[in-house]
Amino acid sequence: MLECVVNVSEGQSDTAIARLADAAGRDLLDVHRDPFHHRSVFTLVGTTAIRSLAAVAVDTLDLSSHRGVHPRLGVVDVVPFVPLAGASLADAISARDEFYTWAGDELGV
Repeated sequence: MLECVVNVSEGQSDTAIARLADAAGRDLLDVHRDPFHHRSVFTLVGTTAIRSLAAVAVDTLDLSSHRGVHPRLGVVDVVPFVPLAGASLADAISARDEFYTWAGDELGV
């Protein structure tokens, strides 16, 4: 099993955070939001929910007027995969590579 702890550049809008959480579905374990840094961290299980969440984030979030003390590279800019019980570091690396290939191909990022 893998855990994905994705950082999203949105920490202030209840509506946007709810939309992102809904996109993650049943694989969402936790949401930590920080309005001061204008970021949220979504803890997910597996490798599927990150794609739905990232697609919604790229489609709906706009950084042109975004203000927060945390530096950012994009609306989704940290996507670590962490091996849990029964998974290896190689599994996490493979999930990372598959996600970034998908994000480039499907989301154009």
